[in-house]
Amino acid sequence: MKSLISIDVYYDTICPWCYIGKKNLQFATNKMSNSLFKILWRPFQLNPDMPLEGINRKQYLQNKFGGKEKAQKTYQLIHNAGLKNGIHFQFEKINKTPNSFASHKLLALAHKYNKQDDVIEDLFYSYFIEGIDIGNVNELIKIAKQNNIFDKKTLNYLKSDEDRNNLLAEESQARDLGINGVPCFIINKEYVLFGAQNTDKFLEIFNNFSK
Repeated sequence: MKSLISIDVYYDTICPWCYIGKKNLQFATNKMSNSLFKILWRPFQLNPDMPLEGINRKQYLQNKFGGKEKAQKTYQLIHNAGLKNGIHFQFEKINKTPNSFASHKLLALAHKYNKQDDVIEDLFYSYFIEGIDIGNVNELIKIAKQNNIFDKKTLNYLKSDEDRNNLLAEESQARDLGINGVPCFIINKEYVLFGAQNTDKFLEIFNNFSK
């Protein structure tokens, strides 16, 4: 009988380390043929005060790092880590750092269809590889259609306040738990891992539950 392992992942769709962490988690779960996984992606906005329309990328880097040059070291480190996991980050294609709340709403919708993993992969790829503004509702609709979770209510849902309080409450709960950054992985409500853990670390913990 296969063991069931639950994983709650606090993430943001504009966090490159979350993309790397997702890949490492995927590599690990693929190796655990004797286990079943229930993964729930939970929202955590790194920039909760981001204007709804987002912000120019150059301005964002200026505000966060003091300019593009100072940001370069950090992003080179991320780029190198991505390459080790098959991710070819294309940061130069990003013209705008978006408000990520609408993309979290799309993930909440995807959860109802049991398609969170597929949708979050498309969100990460769209933003980090293609430079697409995933704060733009029209772009989110395209991703919804790609994953067959679009109907006439989807656009209204993304533009409405439906689920807003629930998603903000989840984020508030995360901060109350002491989560101040992402990714954060909570495994079977017992193990808490911060950061883009490597595959071996995931496997070490998974094996504790599958013996």
